[in-house]
Amino acid sequence: MTGRAGLRIAGVLTLALLLGGCAATADRPVSGEREDAAEVHAELGIGYLREGEFEQAERNLRRALDYDPGYVLANIGMAAIYERKDQLDRAEEHYRRALRRDEDNPFAQTNLGALLCAREDFDEAQELFAKAIKNPDYDRRDIAHMNSGVCHADAGDAEEAERQLRRALELNPQYPRALLEMARLTYQDDRPMQTRAFLQRLDSQGVENAETLLLCYQAESALGNSRAANACAERLSRHHPDSDEMAELRRLEREG
Repeated sequence: MTGRAGLRIAGVLTLALLLGGCAATADRPVSGEREDAAEVHAELGIGYLREGEFEQAERNLRRALDYDPGYVLANIGMAAIYERKDQLDRAEEHYRRALRRDEDNPFAQTNLGALLCAREDFDEAQELFAKAIKNPDYDRRDIAHMNSGVCHADAGDAEEAERQLRRALELNPQYPRALLEMARLTYQDDRPMQTRAFLQRLDSQGVENAETLLLCYQAESALGNSRAANACAERLSRHHPDSDEMAELRRLEREG
């Protein structure tokens, strides 16, 4: 599996959901002022993470863990910090610490599953996704299905990957990541008409990036629509000239 494939899974940290999902389910062995301090610093840390203020985020998350080393929200936040630093062993340690405190926490399960899949530990990753999906209180099961689908794709099981991605889209028809993964999967499976349809759904949301433009070029070329393919290639060249996708486009054009 390429590093790029791993990153597209591990990047789904769902930090915007954590404030509403983790603190309320965590077992709390500390009490009183220490409990309050851990909660305040953890929520501040997650807030800074969402704003991209990583130093402030890490400072507050560490303070939260000083007050309560097992605090679920702070451990998930610190895992996200370590993933960003590509220190995956440390990230895994914090996800597992969160799950020791709250073994049914779906956010920790989903994020740890994504990390393990990026490291090609597919079996445990899928076990964690399945647990999150079965949790009736987890209101973002679409994320777990999407991660499961990408993980199955990276493991070489395209059929199950598609099943999981379609389930994600049943739950959230506008989910951009799942739409992009379906566009990629259908193109790889020689179904460019379906690829076009998924890209059109992304375009209707205003989602256009180097990945979608390269897929657009590939799908339209496969469909014999040279005008549309050239238009996608031109936008890719203009807006993303230094991207990996632009380098791939040049290679494809050289090979004819």
